[in-house]
Amino acid sequence: MEQALREICGSRVTTDPFELAPYAKDVAYVPAILVHLLTNPLPKAVVQPISAEEISSLIKWAKQGKIPVTVRGGGSTAYFNCIPMKSGLVIDTNRLQGFSEIELDQGNQKKMVWVKAGMTWKDLDDGLRQQGCAVCSSPSSAPSATIGGWVSMGGLGIGSVPYGSVHDQIMAIRGVTATGEIVELSRPDKSPARNQGSEQSDLQFNDLMGTEGTRGIITEIKLLVRDVPEKEEHLLAIFNNATDTGVMMSWLGGEHFMSLYNVHFSSPEFMMSLQKAGYAHEIPPGKYSLEIDLEGKRDEVDQAVAHIRKQVKVLGGTLLPDGVGAEEWADRFKSLRLEQTLPSLLAAEMTLPVRNFAAFYERLSKLGQKTNTLCVTYAHLVSPDMALVMVLYPSDELNLIRYIVDLSFTSNLYKLGHRLGGKPYVIGFWNTPYLGKIYDKGERERRRQRKQAADPYAMLNPGKGYNPPNIILNSYVFGFAMIMIGLFRPMVLKILKGGKGQ
Repeated sequence: MEQALREICGSRVTTDPFELAPYAKDVAYVPAILVHLLTNPLPKAVVQPISAEEISSLIKWAKQGKIPVTVRGGGSTAYFNCIPMKSGLVIDTNRLQGFSEIELDQGNQKKMVWVKAGMTWKDLDDGLRQQGCAVCSSPSSAPSATIGGWVSMGGLGIGSVPYGSVHDQIMAIRGVTATGEIVELSRPDKSPARNQGSEQSDLQFNDLMGTEGTRGIITEIKLLVRDVPEKEEHLLAIFNNATDTGVMMSWLGGEHFMSLYNVHFSSPEFMMSLQKAGYAHEIPPGKYSLEIDLEGKRDEVDQAVAHIRKQVKVLGGTLLPDGVGAEEWADRFKSLRLEQTLPSLLAAEMTLPVRNFAAFYERLSKLGQKTNTLCVTYAHLVSPDMALVMVLYPSDELNLIRYIVDLSFTSNLYKLGHRLGGKPYVIGFWNTPYLGKIYDKGERERRRQRKQAADPYAMLNPGKGYNPPNIILNSYVFGFAMIMIGLFRPMVLKILKGGKGQ
């Protein structure tokens, strides 16, 4: 195997077990015995191609040997999206670097660049700003998340309020199909798809976005970019309760300010955890905070600030002194700083209608009190009427029993969100039991058909996104197990002296 791969990628190949080990993990803390019970995560080999041509040759080689292929970017998710389920070959895209000169579309005056899949979003933004431009939006993990990785995922994050999902910002995309064909696909409403391969490909433009590397491999995207804004303003408002905070979030989305760029919610528990780690001491304890980020033309920003000040006052809130919001903005990529005080965390991440955010948080608080679980919550407004919510709570990955009983709480969080119109944000491996909460039956069938058409040999990132990969993760079996485990969780935590959730 190694010799065949070296003929394609030269020295950018490894089969050394020590070097392979990091590719069997992402940022999630999961007991090894549980991982190996459900998956076979250690790859046989890892390669780092530098071109679409090399990836094409790798796919054709893997296809001949029926070897599963998993694509990995920054590995910055916690759902095993980029972890092999059946060993095989990992294609590490981090050597696909660089972006083109900025192009101007004369028709609509929009600026675009071709950017390769292995760049991080922060590196791209830093490079663009040297030329007077910036990315439209970015993930909260921008220093480590790659271009291809975030496009393959949900694509919602900082800047999604004015610019939408990153999927809406892509004008064309280059990639490699499951047969090894190199293709360039343009957005359907822009121009016909162009296929540069010699074989007939069934890959479609949308097959490469939000499908977590299961239908094709992204090598490059043509991305809309924006001019660096004339003015920025970063406000930090605090409120006394979740209801007023939720009303403020809904108001911000409904006002449709031209300059509203980002809104970030932090719960009192989140701020308490940060303060224990030595951060955010300017924010009074017990308060609900909203960081409100404005960018755009000077007069638009100034008008928005004036309106926001009035609305905060109407709702009984307070704007903290100038500079506090700017400090929080500077730390926008450091939400998981709280791991300094809560090093072992489980999480549920979901999209949720903003109108139901306050109700969700209030019910979450009651659930946490009832089960003696510390729930640490933060959220981003990602559209005028939708929030991306993250709920984290302490566990212990070194204690298998504790970890398993805590999984039942994640199940309860998704049930709570589902009742209020929410759904899990990404699938990966660990969220496959919740597919029924993410897509209805018709959409699940459509997705399976697209997978079969684009990847007929089920070679790309198998075991994810379409069907639970084994009986344990079947939605009915898993759901029943979580209910039963949840019944025993309080007793187990008490026995393990973890009843306070700390």
